[in-house]
Amino acid sequence: MRAIFLADAHLRHPQDRNYQQLLKFLEQQQDLDGLFLLGDIFEIWLGYKHLAFSSYIPLLERLRQLVENGTRLFFVEGNHDFNLGPYFRDILRCTIIPDEQRVDWDGKKLFLCHGDLLNPNRKYQLLRSFWRSGLIRVLSRLVHPDLVWSFAIWASDKSQQNHPEDNQWDPTPLILPFARKQFAEGCDAVLCGHFHRAVNQENDGKRLIVVGDWINQFSYAELIDGRFEMKNFAG
Repeated sequence: MRAIFLADAHLRHPQDRNYQQLLKFLEQQQDLDGLFLLGDIFEIWLGYKHLAFSSYIPLLERLRQLVENGTRLFFVEGNHDFNLGPYFRDILRCTIIPDEQRVDWDGKKLFLCHGDLLNPNRKYQLLRSFWRSGLIRVLSRLVHPDLVWSFAIWASDKSQQNHPEDNQWDPTPLILPFARKQFAEGCDAVLCGHFHRAVNQENDGKRLIVVGDWINQFSYAELIDGRFEMKNFAG
């Protein structure tokens, strides 16, 4: 069996380089058994009942084609894409993971998460809970989607300006103790995104993988017949 794991594309517009690279990459995937999206694939996604942001139609169509060809789709919600909603659940038949989950795949027990729950900052965790609350779901249906899009892009740009160092530190000391706990409870591998920096470590036969990003690195993990490998897409 063959599966791919990737995260943190932060897609905005189909003409952007990382968006084009992702479409090219997915178009090349033949005989793919599983596609695991580990969060923040979109810069902003809210699961409206009857609409999707027009910028994401090309990717959604490619995902639909993969599913129709037999690929199982998993999506771990990130801090930019959550409340995935009816399209992913009903049309793409996606396994939606709101926070974290253990998944049996090809004889291995995988622990999947986006990674933002490991942030020890209580203010961040409160803000995360607020954005996922029922109040936000209600407000998103009262406010025009164009305004939701504009505000989300503005907020994301502002966050990057205020925290330019976020993607420059090594997350291994934060993630490794968490991963060891999962290993002790029987998991064979822990995979996440969020940190925009690739990590690939083997610990007593167990694997810790942070898949990096799809903005500058175009990195991903591939699992073929029980063996992991980190790769970069050259396009």
